[in-house]
Amino acid sequence: MTSKAQAGTALWAKMPKANAELFALTYGSLVTELVRDYEDPIEVNAQLDRIGHSIGVRCVDEFLSKADVSGMGLSTQCNNLRDTAEVLAKVGFKM
Repeated sequence: MTSKAQAGTALWAKMPKANAELFALTYGSLVTELVRDYEDPIEVNAQLDRIGHSIGVRCVDEFLSKADVSGMGLSTQCNNLRDTAEVLAKVGFKM
């Protein structure tokens, strides 16, 4: 296993786990409320996009605060999109 994959596995072991069914039900109820509040599907999609962006920003913030990338022997700076995608895939998505 590569060092990035090992780092992702180590972070996965440390992170608190959430129940997938609870997450699905919570997200489903959120979408249902948005559909009730905004009858226009374009507005519902805009709100979901805004919420998704906020969640993404929080995920990146959590990744940067909890993944000690420099302490794991990983490069502290991604030189191109491929490096960034590899770190996110092997470390970030496991969080």
